[in-house]
Amino acid sequence: MKSVELYSSKQRWKIILSIVALVIIALTLWYANYITNKIQKDERLRVKLWSETVKKQAQLVNLTNQTFEQLKIEERENVALWVKALKEFAKERDDYTFVTEIVAQNNSIPTIVETIDRNGKFSVDYSARNVAKSKSDFDDEKAYQTYLKELINEWEKTNKSFTANSLYNQTQIVHYGNSKLFRELKSKSDSLIKGFNSELIKNNALLPILFINSKTREVIASNLPPEQITDSIAVEKMVIEMKADNKPITVSLSEEVDGEIYYFESATLKQVRYYPWIQLGIIALFLLVAYVLFSTFRKAEQNQVWAGMAKETAHQLGTPLSSLMAWIELLRAQGVDPSSLNEMDKDIIRLNTITDRFSKIGSEVKLEEKNVSEVIQNSIEYLEKRVSKKVQLIQNGEEVAVSMINVSLFEWVIENLTKNAIDAITGEGKIIYSVSIIDKQIIIDITDTGKGIPANKYKSVFQPGYTTKKRGWGLGLSLVKRIVEEQLKGRIFVKSSEIGVGTTFRIVLKTQNQ
Repeated sequence: MKSVELYSSKQRWKIILSIVALVIIALTLWYANYITNKIQKDERLRVKLWSETVKKQAQLVNLTNQTFEQLKIEERENVALWVKALKEFAKERDDYTFVTEIVAQNNSIPTIVETIDRNGKFSVDYSARNVAKSKSDFDDEKAYQTYLKELINEWEKTNKSFTANSLYNQTQIVHYGNSKLFRELKSKSDSLIKGFNSELIKNNALLPILFINSKTREVIASNLPPEQITDSIAVEKMVIEMKADNKPITVSLSEEVDGEIYYFESATLKQVRYYPWIQLGIIALFLLVAYVLFSTFRKAEQNQVWAGMAKETAHQLGTPLSSLMAWIELLRAQGVDPSSLNEMDKDIIRLNTITDRFSKIGSEVKLEEKNVSEVIQNSIEYLEKRVSKKVQLIQNGEEVAVSMINVSLFEWVIENLTKNAIDAITGEGKIIYSVSIIDKQIIIDITDTGKGIPANKYKSVFQPGYTTKKRGWGLGLSLVKRIVEEQLKGRIFVKSSEIGVGTTFRIVLKTQNQ
């Protein structure tokens, strides 16, 4: 029973160690997940701060645009007043002083008055105020007028001209541009916004980010290389991938425009997320290799111990066997009953066979074509006279089943299984040996009517040292498994068992045709 307790203790330790390993794995993954979530929250906070900065920048841009728009309206109103004053010159007035003062007040907004003479000959004349270059800066009149035309074309893109009629049936068209102050402020504003965008978007400390217009799906801003965001299909694909990593952040840039910020996880976060799995995988691989190596070495040592013990046993049996043979010859000379001596001769032959079996352990054995059913029958005939009469040994099935076996070792297998079955039977019982051929395999079922084996012990019964008896080393079934699988190249296992009903061991051997 000590061996049963040993294996029960072994199973308990396996369960305990498995639980400890699972706890370690769970703690490792939990802590890694904790760190991952913390980094993920920090990254999301950074993106939120970036989005708030973008939002404030958008508000600043909107405010600046509103300011410029207001300034633009004021300048147009000033130009409109100035044009109105010009129209007054086309009227008959006694005093033009006030009108002249209004016209003279325009000293900041550049204007070009295009006068068209419609009296017979069509001609155009230009007069300019507050423009960057004067007439004296040009070599001829034609170059100066070309310069003015270019200014008119540029101004017309943003500022609609005014029309006024003057004296002498002339039409005057007033073109104007933005004031120097307006242009300087606009230039500084554009420069600041551009610099802000460049510094913000190209910040390498940020995660890979896409800032998308919610309605038009256009890229408002991104710190990705330009070639990656030119294709709208590629951008949408990237958006889907980013959305899988992190929930997008919505930013309202204005009353009309809403944006969504998508971003990838950082490389550091991905490394932290997968590192525990890689680490556990490497540790598991290392432990597996170590286990295989140590198991191989241990098995090799066990085989050496088995072979050494077996050969030493065979050597020790040699001397008393020789003595017993001499004593039998002496008894035969003294006229002892020959029938008794014949049985003793059979036992000595059996002992010689056993000695031969032990000597073959650890050595390469010679396999021969033999009728398995016949070998089983011979073993049964020998064992019947040496077991309890309450136990019946019955053979059925195929009478001819030829396989490559070593007769001596195969008989040892049958004897060990039979003795194991006898030990399991309390009182009267049966042991049935069934031989069949299925799919070019010889199936040998040895069924007893003993006490049975628990389902969780099917594999344990073949382990060295396992036994339920108060006496014994628990090596019989382990030796059987070694002989069948290593020497005879077959398989053996518990086919079925039921507590209180019996057990069936199955041996599978190859036929001679395989």
